[in-house]
Amino acid sequence: MSSSIKYIVLLVIFLLTVSMGIFIGYKIGGNKLNRESAVKISANIKEILPASEYTSLVYQYSSIITHSEAMRLFGVDIPLTEKKAIYTIDGSIKMGFDCADIKTEVSYDNIILRMPKIKILSHEIYPETFSLYDEKTSIFNRYTLKDAHAIQFANKNETELKVRQNRGLYVQARKFAEQQFGALLENLPGIKGQYTIVFEWN
Repeated sequence: MSSSIKYIVLLVIFLLTVSMGIFIGYKIGGNKLNRESAVKISANIKEILPASEYTSLVYQYSSIITHSEAMRLFGVDIPLTEKKAIYTIDGSIKMGFDCADIKTEVSYDNIILRMPKIKILSHEIYPETFSLYDEKTSIFNRYTLKDAHAIQFANKNETELKVRQNRGLYVQARKFAEQQFGALLENLPGIKGQYTIVFEWN
């Protein structure tokens, strides 16, 4: 092999070695930069989001309560002891989640928010709205303040159970949270126009 050919071969090997070194260095540096960027974005998101429980849906309701009972003896209603009443009462249920449970992940051009389950945060009834619509009692069995409290408590539990079984309310709560958080995060510097916010719910 002539000296000129050896020179060309060595030059090609040298150029390939340099090119591979530059490529590997770029990949390592790029990955490090991406990791640092992802950590920074996640930290910024955590600072922006609320630090405690977040209410994404408030379900307000008015209940019509129909109640009837009679004194019983050996499992049989005692005559002239039946009482009936119709009441109304208002209440509200807050649905949401704890923001501390949100996990963030940056993947390519997506910012993934792994969201916790929607749950009932609080349930309030308003005793001042407890109103009698109709009532029939006997002289042997009248409604008392204790009865009123028991009726309110029973209705509260029944309403909360219905809400827990209402899938549509949970869908709404998730939708409102996505709208509110999406609008908040998409306008952050470094995110707007560069990343898409993706929500994944447990």
